[in-house]
Amino acid sequence: MTTWAPIRYVGFWDVPRIFLTRYKGQMYLFDCPFDEELEDDSDSYRVYTMPDLVDEDLPKDWTTLHQRATSFVGEIPVARVRFDPTRRR
Repeated sequence: MTTWAPIRYVGFWDVPRIFLTRYKGQMYLFDCPFDEELEDDSDSYRVYTMPDLVDEDLPKDWTTLHQRATSFVGEIPVARVRFDPTRRR
């Protein structure tokens, strides 16, 4: 992908750990959950397609957001996701 897609995120530790973005009209969730066994954040994002959500639909705890996904797309290493220089947009 060569065009930037704006993100909305919560949970930031060197990069956003969970964020929503829209690409070609479809909303996606990138979720990098905390790995209890490793006691660290996961090395990859779990990517889901999401229904269209408005602010009022978003839970305060985004760790449950994947439960509203319409499908699981796959996983991508965190290192492969490019962010703007601030890593926040």
